[in-house]
Amino acid sequence: MLRRVGFAAVIGLALLVGGCAHPGPPSRTSAAQTSAAAPASTVPPSTVPTAGAPSAAPVPRTTGADTIPEHYDPARDPAADLKVALARAASDGREVLIDFGADWCPDCMVLGTLFRSKATMPLLRQHYHVVAVDVGEFDHNLDFAAKYVNLTVSGIPALVVLAPDGTIRVATNDGARSMSSDQVNAFLTRWAPRS
Repeated sequence: MLRRVGFAAVIGLALLVGGCAHPGPPSRTSAAQTSAAAPASTVPPSTVPTAGAPSAAPVPRTTGADTIPEHYDPARDPAADLKVALARAASDGREVLIDFGADWCPDCMVLGTLFRSKATMPLLRQHYHVVAVDVGEFDHNLDFAAKYVNLTVSGIPALVVLAPDGTIRVATNDGARSMSSDQVNAFLTRWAPRS
């Protein structure tokens, strides 16, 4: 059963301000301007080696069991990343967490920082395969996003939890300007796989 709910309904908390809103018609930002705003990384965003895996066969960054995306990579193919994540979820029983956002969005960057925090990262690693989907300035991967969430309503960041069989367990309708680690953890705990 498809359920679309806001963070406030999911965790019973009133959020102060919504996320980065859909700005209307997309602006014409050049790729150079967009990539200049992206945070630098010492690990290429597209791959990360896994323990015991040959270095010649990298694992996609957004779906690694022990990785949390460092940013929203516009070069990623979200359909391919999701296919890998769902295959892994079918194998290990974890859920898939799709995180729709963009590097220009401060709310998305705050959420990404929380995802990599000491309090939250263990929950993600234990219960989820994370797929970060770049939506650009609401002009990128929109057909893919429309299968899971209405970004015009939700703004970004927007989160979707999929069961290992690909069914939607929850899709947020509200972005989150600032979420505490406790709020993020409550969401992740509530939608973690049932034992």
